[in-house]
Amino acid sequence: MVIPWTDAQFQYTSKQNTLPASGYVQLDDERLDFAAPAFGCLDYGRGVWPEYTVWNWGSASGAQDGHTVGLNLGGQWTDGTGMTENGLCVDGRLTKISEDLAFEYDRAAMMEPWHVSTAATDRVDLLFEPEFERVSESGRRDGFFSSAHQIFGCYSGRITPDGDRPIDVRELFGWIEEHEARW
Repeated sequence: MVIPWTDAQFQYTSKQNTLPASGYVQLDDERLDFAAPAFGCLDYGRGVWPEYTVWNWGSASGAQDGHTVGLNLGGQWTDGTGMTENGLCVDGRLTKISEDLAFEYDRAAMMEPWHVSTAATDRVDLLFEPEFERVSESGRRDGFFSSAHQIFGCYSGRITPDGDRPIDVRELFGWIEEHEARW
């Protein structure tokens, strides 16, 4: 997708989840094999951003109730543009979620639960339970900075793909983040 903020500012983003994965990680003498089923996520983007930006992004892939389910949940940076990066991938079929998402969380307590829901319908209604937080901060010179909080944990709740009955999501491992920057 491409978000055109102005004639000179845009962002192209491609986010792909539920990509089958196999293999292992070697840590010194310890080999950790991927559990089956395992999934990867590809996130690629290029653009010219506004000077000040805040975004949320959440993603998860896994087996749920006999289905392969992938979530791509974004917010703030696309709000009000009429375009979103939001989608549900169920058994290889992508459902575009065109409405904005509401990310409800406490910026002073990122390890508390987050609630993510569609703003106008009940297509997405998920609670994210954090388990681990990765913080990356840089800059703060001359007013320029980047501050990212990437949190790993589990999603639970309900999603509704196009033309299908709702799917209950239970402890689907993934991540959620907030990134704030002045470039």
